[in-house]
Amino acid sequence: MTQKQIVDVNFSELMSRLLDLLSPKERDVVERRFSLGGSKKETLDKIGKSYSITRERVRQIEAVAIKKLARISMDPSMRQIHNLAYEILCDHGRVMAEDQLVSEMLKNMANAKTLDTNAIKLAMRVSDRMTKQEKNQFYRPFWRTSELSLMDVKALIKGIQKIMRKNADVMSVEDITEKLEGKYPQEMVNSVLFVDWSFKRVDDQWGLTTWRHINPRSIKDKITIVFKNTGKPLHFTEIVNHVLSDFEAKKMVTHQAIHNELIRHDEFVLVGRGVYALSEWGLPSGTVCDLIKQVLEENGEPMKRQEIINAVLKKRDIRVGTISLNLQKYPFFRRVGRAVYEYAGELDNRRRHKKAQAKQAAKVV
Repeated sequence: MTQKQIVDVNFSELMSRLLDLLSPKERDVVERRFSLGGSKKETLDKIGKSYSITRERVRQIEAVAIKKLARISMDPSMRQIHNLAYEILCDHGRVMAEDQLVSEMLKNMANAKTLDTNAIKLAMRVSDRMTKQEKNQFYRPFWRTSELSLMDVKALIKGIQKIMRKNADVMSVEDITEKLEGKYPQEMVNSVLFVDWSFKRVDDQWGLTTWRHINPRSIKDKITIVFKNTGKPLHFTEIVNHVLSDFEAKKMVTHQAIHNELIRHDEFVLVGRGVYALSEWGLPSGTVCDLIKQVLEENGEPMKRQEIINAVLKKRDIRVGTISLNLQKYPFFRRVGRAVYEYAGELDNRRRHKKAQAKQAAKVV
């Protein structure tokens, strides 16, 4: 990118000269539509109601006002602003989201902290070298150079979406550009990703907002993302902390709601006391106690303590001391010899407790 000369413009004086070109009604419409002077931007409908006219009539008044303002587009101050914006656009592939463009412009303007960004946006509107696309259901507000058509931008967006759908997971800007086979410069690809609402940034990569694994719509989606990101089983308290801190929530998420999702869906499995994992990882379900029981039942006869430990460790990475403690803790792991154990099912009362817990969970749901 080329080094740019710092633009030093008296915006107060420039805005005054611009607005003096307009009739009182045109000036009022422009000030309210562009949120000049710190006021909140108003809709066409709201302005129309204040004048008892239609929103379409307000749009026409705004369009006429912009044409009037273009009369001083060759003013030295205006040309400085337009040249700066145009150069930045060219450096970024001739298209940029409006917020990014204004942010880059401020880096090259004197007294940037005191400038009204809305005044900058109004000044750009009267340039014949740049075109603004208003915010809608498809795009964030963005600017493009006049020689770049909207169809060109749409074609690139569709190309990126096709590549992402085929890849089915997040991609870097470099990878996306490579898949486009040199049809578009990387700067343009990067800029367009910030323009279309269908793209979402995840760290330094990009995906589609329709993908639930990067744009979760439910508690279940969030839990799944937590497991994918950590790549390991987690205790319930850790899962709760991640769900509550890693994602923006429109409504309060309770601990009970998270627990209900963990026990309701087959995608999650209990692999320890309060520890959960993704079923797809293939980890055996249950607590350490359950694993010991499973080992003894599979063997069909009493086993030595070390044999039990070795068999459990093949199923899951657990501390040896934890296995030994469970063997000593539960009476249904009956010792029938020197460090030899068997499973006595008639002494196992846990089934009754599990049924009671399941009934309680059903009541909560």
